[in-house]
Amino acid sequence: MRTEAEIRERIAALEAAYDEQDPPASPLEEEAEVATLRAIEELEWVLDEFDGDGGFTT
Repeated sequence: MRTEAEIRERIAALEAAYDEQDPPASPLEEEAEVATLRAIEELEWVLDEFDGDGGFTT
C-alpha cells in the first residue's frame, strides 16, 4: 500500500506531465484537470490493491 506522501507525489508528477503537454487555459480548467488526475491515481491505487487477490468479484 502506498503512503499518502507517495500518492501526493504521484499526483504532482501527473499534473506536471499533463501541464507540459497541455497547459490549462483557465483556473476552472486547472481545477478539473487536478480532479481528473486524482481520480486516475485513486483508480491506479485500487487496481494495485486488488491485483493478485482474485479480482473484485471473488
